[in-house]
Amino acid sequence: MVPALVFFLAFNQHKAHGTSLAVVLGMSAASVMTYSHYGHIDWLLAVEIAIGGILGAIIGGHAAARMRSKTLRRVFCVFLMLVGLRMAIGGLIESNVSRATYVSHYLQNARAQLPLALGTGVLTGFFSSLLGIGGGTIMVPAAALIIGVDQHTAQGVSLAAMMPTALAGTIMHYRLGNVEVRVAKWVALGAVAGALIGACIAGCLRSNVLQLLFGSFLVIMSSLMALKKS
Repeated sequence: MVPALVFFLAFNQHKAHGTSLAVVLGMSAASVMTYSHYGHIDWLLAVEIAIGGILGAIIGGHAAARMRSKTLRRVFCVFLMLVGLRMAIGGLIESNVSRATYVSHYLQNARAQLPLALGTGVLTGFFSSLLGIGGGTIMVPAAALIIGVDQHTAQGVSLAAMMPTALAGTIMHYRLGNVEVRVAKWVALGAVAGALIGACIAGCLRSNVLQLLFGSFLVIMSSLMALKKS
């Protein structure tokens, strides 16, 4: 959404970040209902991540206000490219055995869940508010690659946890004048419809295919933003 607002609607980076967070609230709510229907949400993990996310979002909102729009866009492009490449490569080469080992290790070390989840939440909230993203580009790779849940659950947890995180980030950006309410309400209307359709399709795809698609999308969008000169 951030690259689209910058690339197609000529928003500056700060406005694009703030407006996208406002849209994420409605979009994530619609997706959560569908992912929950398929049983792809670990609610305890989502709550733990969300708690850390709110704190991170407040810190990130203040940090964003101190950065120039051009600098912010460069950071965002590099970040998206690295995460996208990691996810795409992971979707191609990681085996089911490796994934099962990660999940088993995570479940057998329940004591590690809380600090890992809170840490993931703080980082997600910080970069979500700083870069104007709903958190999925950080939370999904973190949940899948570090905590060890499968791709479907990682996306479901991300959607559930990002709602309070996005709300905190939206409030911060609104106070800074970075939310275009008129644009946000129309984008949100389309985003809710798209979220319902996308979540249904995701429920029918294999985890590694979903991971490959997710990573490839991030690489494409980061490239489009990098090509934009103003």
